[in-house]
Amino acid sequence: MTASANASAHAPTLSVRDLSVTFRSRAGDVDIVRDLSFDIARGEVFAIIGESGSGKSTAAQAIMGLLPGHSRVGGDLLLDGESIAAMSAGARRRLLGQRISFISQDALSALNPCTTVGYQIAEVMMVHRGTPRRQAMERAVELLSLTGISAPQERVNHYPHQFSGGMRQRALIAMALALEPELVIADEPTTALDATIKAQILELLSSLRARFGMSVLLITHDMGAVARLADRLLVMYAGRAAEVGGVREVFAAPRHPYTRALLRSMPRLDLPGDAPVSIPGSPPVPSEPVPGCAFHPRCERMRDICARVRPEETVLGCGRRVACHFALQEPADV
Repeated sequence: MTASANASAHAPTLSVRDLSVTFRSRAGDVDIVRDLSFDIARGEVFAIIGESGSGKSTAAQAIMGLLPGHSRVGGDLLLDGESIAAMSAGARRRLLGQRISFISQDALSALNPCTTVGYQIAEVMMVHRGTPRRQAMERAVELLSLTGISAPQERVNHYPHQFSGGMRQRALIAMALALEPELVIADEPTTALDATIKAQILELLSSLRARFGMSVLLITHDMGAVARLADRLLVMYAGRAAEVGGVREVFAAPRHPYTRALLRSMPRLDLPGDAPVSIPGSPPVPSEPVPGCAFHPRCERMRDICARVRPEETVLGCGRRVACHFALQEPADV
């Protein structure tokens, strides 16, 4: 193995460096994502969590090149250690389309209502790899079966409206797996599903990750899904990273006040007597940025410096990073 090949083998599947997204509007430029950096290792499930409006879905769409024309994206993306920032838009789409797949949160809108589900899965292979139609349709049947859809030989000829919500989500997962990508980005993949189907979809993603050895970027506000599926997580607030680390470590001892507030707002089955505590206030509007730490107007332990100075990230070791002035203090003391 050459030195470059060896380096690629040990490189993260995806490295995001200083990702920024700005939307142009009549009122001026609006920053949605600022200076976001993280790595996703091979075979890892990496979650980005936060309230609605935190910028997590925008970050995922920026990685895939799916943002509208009035957006401006900065920073760099490295796929297996190779920078793709300098590639043309067409070359980047082809590369990402084959090696990174996207699972939308709205399966009904993502699927074409006028085309059979099977053909939509097969079309991915036909377009990107030139697979003959008959062979692609046979593979579509296999993928539907793999994702747990019964009678796939019949279902392959059905239209999206003939699928239930859970089945449509499984069909999107089958489509995402068609090219056996290195990374699957799942943007709120269980949002519109009931608790039973949600658990089944999460279990499916977990088993497919193990079977194919792929990495998964999970975008969600569901802390239960993160606890069940993810290895590491990034907590976003107002377009920036608040805390990054291993799921077990962060859940056991969150160092950012926002992370602790998120955890307190979730029901705890192990502590049935403790009622969830809502986070006071609302996230800031992107067009009206908050000085200092963006979370300080809602933080119960806010101090004077929080309103004046934006905190830099503090590295705590073992990949743990926290953007808080008091990250080095014990959580109870902050």
